[in-house]
Amino acid sequence: MRVQLTRLGGTVDRWVSYIAKAVAGNISYGATMANGTDDINMNVWKAQGTSPGTANVEFSIAHSLNRVPITIVGQDTENGGLIYRGSTAWTETTVYLKSTAASSVYRVILA
Repeated sequence: MRVQLTRLGGTVDRWVSYIAKAVAGNISYGATMANGTDDINMNVWKAQGTSPGTANVEFSIAHSLNRVPITIVGQDTENGGLIYRGSTAWTETTVYLKSTAASSVYRVILA
């Protein structure tokens, strides 16, 4: 469910009702790792891939947030490696990450 942007002219009760409907289990990262599907209603970017064959080597991920992400809000790897911020500054189109394990098959969600 996407929240409709409308001008609310009613009471505070109506405004609270709109907010409650929007957040009552309806905020979603989506059901898949695909970006741009109808079930995503958060400003996030999802990416998946494999980190470099050597641990702690920086790699980049392109994104289309049109802003500099502030953090990684979710991640998992198939080999227990942790994905963390690299030393290169993030931009409006690219983030730079590292993994504590070599060749980590990863999924990350950027916000």
